[in-house]
Amino acid sequence: VSNGTFSTDVSNPDNTGINTNSIVSRFKRNESTSAHISFGLKSPITKTTNLKIGLKAHISLATEDLKNPNTRIRIYLGNSTVSSDIYIQKHFSIGQTWQAFEFNFSDLEIPNDVINAGGFDILRISFINANNPAAAATYHLDSIYGSLDQTGHIASWLAGSWGITFPVYGGERLDSEIKGGYNLLAGAQEVVDELPAVGHVITNLSYFAHSHYFTLRQNSNVDVATEIHEALIPSVANENIIFEVMQKFKDDGKKVILYISTNYLDRAINDGADIEAAWINYYTNNFAGDEYAAYRNLIEGFILQVKDYADGYWLDTTAELNKDGNIEDFVQMIRDADPGAIISAQPNGAYFKDENGNNILVDSDGLDDDDDTNYKIVSFEGVNVYQDFTSGHVTPLGQGAPPNSWAYEEFTIPEMEDNPWSMFEENTVLKHAWFPIREKWHVSSQPIVFGIEDAYRFAKRIIDGNAAVTFATTINDVNNGKGYMMDDEMIIMKAINDRLLSSSVPDYEPYVRPEGAHLVGETLSAYTNITETNKLILFPNIVNQNFKLSKEISSAIIYNIKGQKVLTFKSNQTFFDVSMLTDGVYLIKTLEKNGNRQIFKFIKQ
Repeated sequence: VSNGTFSTDVSNPDNTGINTNSIVSRFKRNESTSAHISFGLKSPITKTTNLKIGLKAHISLATEDLKNPNTRIRIYLGNSTVSSDIYIQKHFSIGQTWQAFEFNFSDLEIPNDVINAGGFDILRISFINANNPAAAATYHLDSIYGSLDQTGHIASWLAGSWGITFPVYGGERLDSEIKGGYNLLAGAQEVVDELPAVGHVITNLSYFAHSHYFTLRQNSNVDVATEIHEALIPSVANENIIFEVMQKFKDDGKKVILYISTNYLDRAINDGADIEAAWINYYTNNFAGDEYAAYRNLIEGFILQVKDYADGYWLDTTAELNKDGNIEDFVQMIRDADPGAIISAQPNGAYFKDENGNNILVDSDGLDDDDDTNYKIVSFEGVNVYQDFTSGHVTPLGQGAPPNSWAYEEFTIPEMEDNPWSMFEENTVLKHAWFPIREKWHVSSQPIVFGIEDAYRFAKRIIDGNAAVTFATTINDVNNGKGYMMDDEMIIMKAINDRLLSSSVPDYEPYVRPEGAHLVGETLSAYTNITETNKLILFPNIVNQNFKLSKEISSAIIYNIKGQKVLTFKSNQTFFDVSMLTDGVYLIKTLEKNGNRQIFKFIKQ
């Protein structure tokens, strides 16, 4: 602290506005001085891409007394060993009232001496920042938050983790599978034995999209079999399977996330009118017709039974909860029942926009793309204040987007690499992706869409970026493999596992945009290799230190695969030194004397 006194745990001077917390912090600034409070950062900031920091502040001066410079509030980022700070300035616009401030550092660069010193390790809140005389003032501060974890976020254990999905369905379906020869315990043991590098597993509390099939029989709040319907839960003989599966994963050090479909029991109608009638009768007689209250009570009972095994909950089909205005209450119920667990609840998705706010659309996946549907590109940004990690759903497959879309490699994953944390209002959210391995989620008869190389590249890029990734793997449903992960999927997962555990972790094969793939409005030839003999030719390709072009050009620009300009050549030449580039895939855009423009891909290695 400089030129003032800082106190925590003081009473809120005004809890009638945007800050209703009873306890806040207070800073008393001395008269005629600039003043600041400095905080040491737990995690140094090494890049400012998508970096936002926010807080709520209250100034004791009346609105009529607010005149520059006493309106100023700044956030500085600094380093404890060098003096190259950067800052964003805002202004109080109203006195004696809480205001929310958000400081966006995305457009500011980190000085080289700060990078060499390890990044910004100090955050400073500054007031006045001028020598002009100014009356003493008291500031109250609260809710400091940001898009970089500094506080031991509840989802920090998921950062840098990769996982698989091991579905255990419920209700009478589970009984039917066990009777048909499914050995889910052996399948779980195979995951433990073959995939020790896996950090987390998503399994089921309820059946995917069918919220009325539950894997647990035990419920602290209601006798489900007697009071609702026996078909909702497994038999007594099978009730402990999900506990034993989770225990296998827990014993191996893997975190367990439970999938819950939250659309009440509205899918019950598809599986028998008697189940639907039983549910309606239950909430009518026991909850005065309040279906949400009955469902909340049902799920709370399950959470209380499973909370010692679960590390998180992934909530699906939350549109109904959201429409009814119940989603925040539902999430809070889970937090109260299992305070240490992380939650993903995301009724609405986020997608990449252009400068006009329109969705960026993929026109084609390549020359062999038979689907003419244009699809949006998913962005794993936080979208609400009640989620700890993003659901990670890919662009809906029904929109024509393949699970391993090249657009994820150029937009979605780079955004995760740039900053694994997202910020929505006061909530910091870990970016998590959940990619189906097959053309449809968990359907064993569907074609597999990932190969070893692209799956490993997806995983390693996200892990290295300290975000999280889960592959939606599938349970085999035929012959002796019933209850095990599909063999073709296990081959891919084991390859990822073994590479990540290598003494020298191998790099991934460079990404190259598929021939013919392009966005809506993008010139198809822009990403096409041109190799005809009557055209300009680049050689050699792969490039070690330099390459040549077959004839002289006027200028050239080299871009990395993210589209960022990395080198420019302005003089007439045929020889190009690129030894300073790191290994990877690049694009070179050339301009000839006659005005012809061409773009080539080349690999630097």
